[in-house]
Amino acid sequence: MRKFTFLRKKIEAKDRVLQEKLVNEYFNKLELGGRSAKDQNADFDHAAVYQRITTAINQTPEKKVASNKKWVVAASLIVLIAVTGITYKYRTTILDVVSPIAKIEITTSKGQIASLTLADGTKVWINGESKLTYPEEFRGEKREVQLTGEAFFDVAHDANKAFIVNTGSIKTHVLGTSFNVKAYKDEDYIKVDVASGKVGVVAPSVKTVYLTPKQEAVIDKNNYAAIKNHGVDMGVLTSWRDGSFIVKNMPLPEVLSAIQRRFGIKIKADDNLVNCSITANFTNVSFENVMKIVSKLVKGRTIAVDNGNSYQLRGKGC
Repeated sequence: MRKFTFLRKKIEAKDRVLQEKLVNEYFNKLELGGRSAKDQNADFDHAAVYQRITTAINQTPEKKVASNKKWVVAASLIVLIAVTGITYKYRTTILDVVSPIAKIEITTSKGQIASLTLADGTKVWINGESKLTYPEEFRGEKREVQLTGEAFFDVAHDANKAFIVNTGSIKTHVLGTSFNVKAYKDEDYIKVDVASGKVGVVAPSVKTVYLTPKQEAVIDKNNYAAIKNHGVDMGVLTSWRDGSFIVKNMPLPEVLSAIQRRFGIKIKADDNLVNCSITANFTNVSFENVMKIVSKLVKGRTIAVDNGNSYQLRGKGC
């Protein structure tokens, strides 16, 4: 029972560093001397440990009960882990229960660009109408963030901790590289473009797509079909980071989506225009002039609809 004395202390521990130290102490004891988990189990009375924690929580003043109930969950996990013989793998799981790390959420509005540096030194630029969720600090064998919208990542290299960008069911894995991810909710695809290093794009039931500099993966959200493009102009593609608005051989629907996010104005195009591609520099150009340029390129015109609240792009086509 002395091996579990730290668990009683744990209930009262408020300092995260102390909490992590005590949990690590538990796992170190299990792994000490190279003995198997099965042999170690013979020394431990898991039921008694669980009861001790439960009793201590029940004796805690009412105002502390809610915050300490997590220790019942922690105790259950510890017992399950020891019984099944799986130790180190679940060290982070225990820590996440007893000493959770705060999540931070950054949301940008239309036309807004934000930049920040994560706890591991990774630099991130977030485009307009996007949301990035990340932990205050990284723990365990992975560095994971969640993205909706578009962001450019310059990832600090760590060979022991993969950096993972979650965009719904599609994940982008790297160790240390720079790349752009575009994953807006209103678009049917996710784009990953690589500036440096190597990136792996993982989708359900699909072979991982590996990308190197100037390569791009376009993943269909509906069926996870992937298209791999080469020779991407990363300078143009990521020019939005400094406020520029440049497009190069970009499909018209994607251009219109970018204009909508930039200016907050809805725009639709006739079906016969969807196959057009646009190359232009719209930096510091007003909405009215942007639409004049687009209309000229598709040999058409822009018409105000819905009392001027949105626009329809019509034309002969490209």
